[in-house]
Amino acid sequence: MSDPLHEFRYGHAARTLVMGTRGVIAAGHPLASVAGLKIMQRGGNAVDAAVAAGFVLAVVKHEACGLGGDMFSLVHMKEEGGVRALNASGPAPGNATIEAFKSRGLDAVPTSGPLSISVPGAVDGWLELHRRYGTVDLAEICADAITLARDGFPLYLSLAESIQEWAPAWPGIHRYFRAPLEDLTPGRLLRQPELAEVLEAIVRDGREGFYGGDVAARMCAGIRDQGGLLEERDLEGGFAEWMEPLSTDYRGYQILEQPPVSQGFTVLTMMNLLAGYDCDALSRTELAHVMVEAKKIAFEDRIRHLDDPRFGDPEVQRLISREYADARRADIADVAGPVTSSYAAAGADTTYLCAADGDGNAISLIESVFSVFGSRVVAGDTGIVMTNRLCSAMLDPGSANALQPGKRPAHTLNSYMVFHNDEFLAVGGTPGADDQPQTNVQVLHNLLDLKMDPQCALETPRWSHVPGTPPNVGYPQSLRLERGFPEEVVKGLAAKGHPVTVVEPWSFGGAALIARDPRNGTLMAAADPRRDGYALGW
Repeated sequence: MSDPLHEFRYGHAARTLVMGTRGVIAAGHPLASVAGLKIMQRGGNAVDAAVAAGFVLAVVKHEACGLGGDMFSLVHMKEEGGVRALNASGPAPGNATIEAFKSRGLDAVPTSGPLSISVPGAVDGWLELHRRYGTVDLAEICADAITLARDGFPLYLSLAESIQEWAPAWPGIHRYFRAPLEDLTPGRLLRQPELAEVLEAIVRDGREGFYGGDVAARMCAGIRDQGGLLEERDLEGGFAEWMEPLSTDYRGYQILEQPPVSQGFTVLTMMNLLAGYDCDALSRTELAHVMVEAKKIAFEDRIRHLDDPRFGDPEVQRLISREYADARRADIADVAGPVTSSYAAAGADTTYLCAADGDGNAISLIESVFSVFGSRVVAGDTGIVMTNRLCSAMLDPGSANALQPGKRPAHTLNSYMVFHNDEFLAVGGTPGADDQPQTNVQVLHNLLDLKMDPQCALETPRWSHVPGTPPNVGYPQSLRLERGFPEEVVKGLAAKGHPVTVVEPWSFGGAALIARDPRNGTLMAAADPRRDGYALGW
């Protein structure tokens, strides 16, 4: 017998919940949402829309993503059934050995600069999504991205602030993002003709237009001239790999997540631990305490086990099992426990989007260059900002996620999809490095346990606990609460031994969320006011 239909409790939020019947999209920038919605209005499906939005984000959100970054996706196509996971993250270059870094006197991969660059996988991912599920010509898919790159787009405040911070120290950021602008006043048009040419090469020649030929040669030569390790031979072959998603049952809901090298299993571990509690019987203080302690367990597992499955065994099926959760739940005491690591992830800039159409298809897509402007290296004269994802790899050969040529570094990128009674219910995710799984769990609790509508589920005040995961060290333990938690919760968590700090509202994440109301089939899209995201529907 199936469970009763999920019933959303609609409430008032700072932003209006967007509803539609034929298609909805929520992306990390309004221009990306517009591009995706236009594609659906012209007959494209949710995947077409997501790829169009992904390319636009690569033009307008260079501080967070780009052609030089990585991408992960979850896809549900109604006729195909089920969910497929796409890992489009690039590996370490062939010359990226532990010995190569040790010989330079380094004890860790730098968090910026040419030595932090891994192979970019995002372009391969977008093209693979389009090859398998696309219904609209690639030229039309990329049209808005090319126009915005060539003709310019209005500078927005957060990008202006990132340019102001990083351009003085990094010549490539200055040349391609500061020098073209008379000043950094929002509304100035930022034009990127070099990037437009690369996008046109991708439309014309497909994968070879980016990973081969003139573009690849110029990209690698520019990186090599700055002391980087990336070679043209590193770009050969494919990087987008279809995989089976991870899943768990949470109170009758099937939650699916990205498999390794994504940290998605941490979300499932936390939800499994939470499933052993009667959330209705817990006070808000007790509930937050349990979640924070569950986070500590999941992140300890991430440090010890997360690895590229082609090189090591991350043991994820054990870590997301009901039996494991039942055993580890005994480690959650009534007071704050210790943490086993003083690490926190260096990356904080990522962007996320999701889309769903009236035919029952849905997609989650998360893309990133890891840190703000990634490595802060622009690849030659291409205008492409390269990721610094290699910095998450470890130089200890005995550790999980140890650096090896051809091995994918561990990724913070993850997103989720939810089914109920074998029907699609929701898809969501967020930027935010180590805040990603913490935000996702809190949103899922709001959505599934409290039955909040998507916009209310995103706007509820959040907490964030540090430290997190490699590569940076030296972060003291802190439980930060966005302003809006009741005073008794703040005091109650402190009394349990948590080092509590109250911070400004809208501090953690920048989530997007789409849900389908099973009672009437209406699609609902929500975008977090914490960042630049926007939701649209029709």
